[in-house]
Amino acid sequence: MATWMYGFCGVILLAVTCLAVAAMYYGAVHRETHRKVVSVRTQSAVVMREARVLALEQDAHWETWTDADGELTGDRTLKVPMDQAVQLVIRNYGKGTTNEGQ
Repeated sequence: MATWMYGFCGVILLAVTCLAVAAMYYGAVHRETHRKVVSVRTQSAVVMREARVLALEQDAHWETWTDADGELTGDRTLKVPMDQAVQLVIRNYGKGTTNEGQ
């Protein structure tokens, strides 16, 4: 009877060990796949951030939107780089403030 019980406990222990190793393996595969997906998104975010920085460094220009016939579909908007916009706001609205850092 004792030999039979040791054999049965050994089989259960082996099954539990195999299931635990399989769960750890598939968990590691899942985490690695998730990291790869996140890193791809991070790469696209870096590219998009660089494109925004380049757009901010452009000179001031008028932007218009036209339809397929070439007719104006919206208002013309003036696109001003961030540095120039800050200087305009300071020049127009910053007369009463003191700028200690400059």
